[in-house]
Amino acid sequence: MNGELFQRIVAQIEQIDKSKPSVHLQGWGEPLLHPATISHIRQLKSAGVAVSFTSNGTIMDKALAESLINAGLDGLTFSMAGNSRSTQEKLRGIGSFDLLRSSIQTFIEARTARDTQHPNVAVSYLLTPETAGELPGAVSWCSKIGVDAFVTVHLTQAGGKEQRNLQFLMSKKEAQHFQSLRIKTQTRALFRKMRLDLRTFQPTLTAVCDKNPLNSLFISAVGDVSPCVFLCPPVNKEINWYYKELNHSQAALCFGNIRDSSLAEIWDNPAYREFRETFRKRAEYHDRKLSRVNYSAAGSVELEAAVKAITTYFSSHPPPKACSACAKMDGF
Repeated sequence: MNGELFQRIVAQIEQIDKSKPSVHLQGWGEPLLHPATISHIRQLKSAGVAVSFTSNGTIMDKALAESLINAGLDGLTFSMAGNSRSTQEKLRGIGSFDLLRSSIQTFIEARTARDTQHPNVAVSYLLTPETAGELPGAVSWCSKIGVDAFVTVHLTQAGGKEQRNLQFLMSKKEAQHFQSLRIKTQTRALFRKMRLDLRTFQPTLTAVCDKNPLNSLFISAVGDVSPCVFLCPPVNKEINWYYKELNHSQAALCFGNIRDSSLAEIWDNPAYREFRETFRKRAEYHDRKLSRVNYSAAGSVELEAAVKAITTYFSSHPPPKACSACAKMDGF
């Protein structure tokens, strides 16, 4: 993203009357490769915005860590794909294991030297059939060196057979075999007092995906505004996503460009409002049904009835077509 476009976005953020939004400087690449990342953080902080980003951990030294902290960064997430050299490097390249661990330690040491717990440091751990078994060990290592939060993520968007083989998306019956793994992972996080967000291993009833399109949006490097990063891939033509043994062709879904219209105008675009309304109705029905479940002896029966009703409602009120083939709509 060039400076002119970034300034246009910051100027509009400064004009927002209600509570300031948070900005995650993340798209389809490594943020620390952008020469203006530090400057971007400072500008957003001057606008009263909470700023974070995710890094693959290949770029970090003491001076960079100190610059990020001085700029006012609120959160830094490191992406991890395994707790062993062989597992990590199969997915992220030779040398990535040592680079990642060194980067995390370097940043935490720089933060400790300032005698502060800011910015928050998190690890985003990619779940695959191979990395899942290393999950408890990864939690132990991260908590030991001072990571604040550990979050697991799925490879929800697979672009081919090789990526499909990396997906850790199971049926309810299959997920039961990993119950002990979940318990071991949760126990280690609890013992170390580290916040853990352990994603489901099986499909769950989901009204709105965790990208939260009701309250967030994605702006691409060229200014296109989309409900989420996965609906705006950096390709000129359609992209193929594979899910549930099917090949789904996905064109970018954008509701405007920040160069041509303001964020407020794009957000109020009738087609964009209709997109969000689909999710809003699903969320309202879901929450209304579950709110009527009592914490009593009859609660389990009421919960079962509520889940059945929600499932029926969702079948006749599906998510927007662009989201219908996304694994995140199954809670992954």
